[in-house]
Amino acid sequence: MKHLVAFSRLVMAGTLGAGTAFAHAAAPEPAASMTVFDGAAPRELEIRLRPDSRMTVFTPEGQREVAGAAAWPSRSTREGGLALSAGYRRDDMRFAIGVPGGPNVLSELRWIAPALQIRADGNWTHASGATVRGFLAYARTEAKGLSQDSDYARNDRQAEFSRSYADTTGSEMFDALLGFGWQLPVGHRFSLTPLIGLARYDSTYRASNGRQVVSDAANAALLGIPWNMPLGPFPGLHSRYNPVWSSIWQGLELEIKAGKGFSLRAGARHHWFKYKAEADWNLRGDFAHPVSFRHTGNGKGWEAEIEAGLALGGGHRLTLSAIQRDFKTRHGKDTTFFASGYNNTIELGEAVLASRAIQLGYRYDF
Repeated sequence: MKHLVAFSRLVMAGTLGAGTAFAHAAAPEPAASMTVFDGAAPRELEIRLRPDSRMTVFTPEGQREVAGAAAWPSRSTREGGLALSAGYRRDDMRFAIGVPGGPNVLSELRWIAPALQIRADGNWTHASGATVRGFLAYARTEAKGLSQDSDYARNDRQAEFSRSYADTTGSEMFDALLGFGWQLPVGHRFSLTPLIGLARYDSTYRASNGRQVVSDAANAALLGIPWNMPLGPFPGLHSRYNPVWSSIWQGLELEIKAGKGFSLRAGARHHWFKYKAEADWNLRGDFAHPVSFRHTGNGKGWEAEIEAGLALGGGHRLTLSAIQRDFKTRHGKDTTFFASGYNNTIELGEAVLASRAIQLGYRYDF
């Protein structure tokens, strides 16, 4: 009988909620019931709580006492968060083109674009583990930055016959990502979330205030090109290059709640891209405008993020995050459109983007 009553107490504890302790006084009130198995037949007894009963609730954040009449702890059927952050971003974008029979790098262009970025994030997770995550980001270059345009007459970037520099002021970047996954709890303080999704990274890199720093007619003659570009500033440059990386991706995200209001989230994504870029070389009278040439291709890449959070109370959190991306095309084509209506296609050697950002933000969890 003692064992059976002890078992019934466990059943009662499961009914009332784990981790409770009561101090009894007078004037009992109905609260619950338990079934006693005494060997003859099971019978049900009514359990009464007194008005001054207290309950101790144990959670991963610690323990607290509440009145017995208070609502029992319950798990939310869903949870989510919204975040807004801003910070510094630096894009390093370049592409190279070559011709059959050489040079394998005929022309190479590079943009280094330091920018200010603002980003909005959102996430939602159902109690079942189903998860949705996404973000939108916009960045713009206000500082000068640097653009370099180099041309070569020999393989492997030898016999350079032209090099010019320009500012990248006014360059813009817009990112959008949406992912779906399943959150897997790993203990009380850890969760692991596999994700798949879609993403688009759309940038417009600009060049202005051009300066010619290398001009070698002898090297240009190796290709049969008459060359007489003078050194120094040249006016009227307002060119643009608009690459778009459209991807499907898969990734993994780890979240750690370290206690005392501190959390850490880290994630990595692998992308498969369709690449398309259009350019307007406004100083080239022999090129068509507004589309002077177009790049197409496929590529792969990855990105990683890490975010530290500090709870401010009431679901409010201060965050510090770092983001890194590296994208690269594998195969591609460069099609040039001429003012005469003629077009010509050669090999796009590669297009490469390396992007870094660090941001401070605010997050609200609900």
